[in-house]
Amino acid sequence: MHKGYLSLALLYSVPLFAQEKLSNTDEYITIIGESMLAPGVYEVDAKQPRQPLPAHDGGDFLKTIAGFSASRKGGASADPLFRGMGASRLTIVNDGQMLQGGCSNRMDPPTAYISPQSYDTIRIVKGPQTVRYAGSAAIIEFEREALAFSQPTFEGFLNLTGASYDRANASSELIAGNANGYLKANLTTATAGDYEDGNGVALNSEYQRWSSDIDVAWTPSQDHTLTLSLGASDGEAAYADRAMDGVKFARRSTAIRYEVSGDKQLRSATVAAYFNHIDHVMDNYSLREFRPSMMMPQATARNPDRYARGARIESEWQLAGAQITRLGAEYHQNVHRDRISRNQLDMPYQNMPRQPDADTSQFGVFAEQRIPLPAAYSINAGWRWDQWRLTDRRQVIGTMMTSQNNPTVDQVNADDLFSGFIRLEQQLDSGYWYAGWGQAERFPDYWETIGNNRSYLGSPSALFLKPETNQQWDIGWHYNHSSLQLDASLFFANIADFILLEEGTAMMPDVVRNVDARSWGGEATGRWQVSPAWKLSATVAITRGKNKTDDQYLPQQPADELRIASEYQHSDLTYALVWRLVKQQDRVDIGSGNVIGYDFASTSGYGIVSANISWAIDKDWQLAVGVDNLFDKVYAEHVSGSGATIAGYQQTERVNEPGRVLWLQSNVYF
Repeated sequence: MHKGYLSLALLYSVPLFAQEKLSNTDEYITIIGESMLAPGVYEVDAKQPRQPLPAHDGGDFLKTIAGFSASRKGGASADPLFRGMGASRLTIVNDGQMLQGGCSNRMDPPTAYISPQSYDTIRIVKGPQTVRYAGSAAIIEFEREALAFSQPTFEGFLNLTGASYDRANASSELIAGNANGYLKANLTTATAGDYEDGNGVALNSEYQRWSSDIDVAWTPSQDHTLTLSLGASDGEAAYADRAMDGVKFARRSTAIRYEVSGDKQLRSATVAAYFNHIDHVMDNYSLREFRPSMMMPQATARNPDRYARGARIESEWQLAGAQITRLGAEYHQNVHRDRISRNQLDMPYQNMPRQPDADTSQFGVFAEQRIPLPAAYSINAGWRWDQWRLTDRRQVIGTMMTSQNNPTVDQVNADDLFSGFIRLEQQLDSGYWYAGWGQAERFPDYWETIGNNRSYLGSPSALFLKPETNQQWDIGWHYNHSSLQLDASLFFANIADFILLEEGTAMMPDVVRNVDARSWGGEATGRWQVSPAWKLSATVAITRGKNKTDDQYLPQQPADELRIASEYQHSDLTYALVWRLVKQQDRVDIGSGNVIGYDFASTSGYGIVSANISWAIDKDWQLAVGVDNLFDKVYAEHVSGSGATIAGYQQTERVNEPGRVLWLQSNVYF
């Protein structure tokens, strides 16, 4: 009964205080909150609470941002896509580190190891409109800010969240420092039981995670900072879309970074190096009832891991008038290994040697230039060169039924790739507009070439898959005047040698091949301050894709989406409603997809209503209560996979999203 009363209270309380003044605090639940910081660049406050309530990891956080979607596996570790592009088409940077998962079937994407609220800012660059990193569809940076104190300081942040299905999250940040340096600790923990969809059907989706990251910094002056960063995390997660669960997600990382700023010519410089290790275990018996199958008649456990190291130098100069020059170089190298026991009880994987299957290295240099022009115009341009090497270490390849010696063992796929962009911008009294063209060449990643032993061009090995070349136009407009703010970003891309996957049949491996593709669409966001207390906002995201080689739709494309939100403030209370409308998706290519998933059916459209009330108790303490999926709708994201057959659970066509979720959240700054 209390659920019904809460729902009614949230709905009917919204219009009561439309004409009251805004409170002095800017703390509230973010519904449609990302704004264009610069042409094609969006920034999100990672600590600001959001609705729908994102999970504890980066994938579910990103899907609350226009243009992003995520393939749900269970309660955690969703794999993000932007404009239908995922995996290595998105460059995800974890506080300067390149972090990759270990599972060949992407049970642990990079975002599975990222706890968003332990960062300060999430920065997104849409399209190939920068060459700071080797990205083709978007670059996503999870960043922690460097700090400087003039006097002894102790401060912190604490977030506590409780929700339906036994969910409990805690995230804290503690900072102690003075003029000589500081210590910054970020600690998170998250746990949840199996959730139910709108029909009351339970999905195998429980999880437990924790993370800890510590920065120790020396600041001999306001312009110099030397930071040592240490990180660790682990956990487990049940999955509703596959035959195994993740029972270990161990991350260990070390990084050192030196930053200098303040010189008139050398505006800033950063020198950094890092090391990280991902140790992942999956099995079919720890988090589910073991039931023998044809593929796994015994208790089975698999233990992939990945060692990675890298270094980066980046500098920003002002050498000629107002022109800004950015120069940099980076290096990344990783080794992936694997071991598996198909009879864990008698032959535990812990006693088996790890077998390397891939070595990858990348070295790149880049330069960007900003040139101011008359009439508030400017030109931004950049160029990048990357040298890639991938060595195949597999002795045997294929499925359990068709294994054979690897014809490309110890062979190397090496290539020099070039990327660049040029963009015209103009600042206006009420905003700016921009139009840019960019090219990004992308080297085939581990999951396309080595993982899951895919075949290519009649060969049982996909080692020599061709790289993609994305040539893309990006056009955008930002308008901010009085009570109205508008953002729009549109794109049109031609992708030569797009890497397409086709699902294998009759125990045969998947096939990977190159096709020519086209993609277009964009996102638009509007905010209107109707009165001092009432704000309306909306965002729309549309993506289209075509496989030009086969005259088919490009698979795994998200459905069109519209979100409409209304927010009212009265004194220290904020009332909000959000209505998410998603169109049916019948533009599919059955059996084709990417390393995240395949198209297997069309999906119906749906509408989801969520609501919340937040209370700014004072400028440092916020309390909020809300409900997601108010009407307990049954729905699934189009890019999510099919439900697996799991003992004790009812199988669903897709991995459905949670039904009605009640939640309570508190944010405290001190």
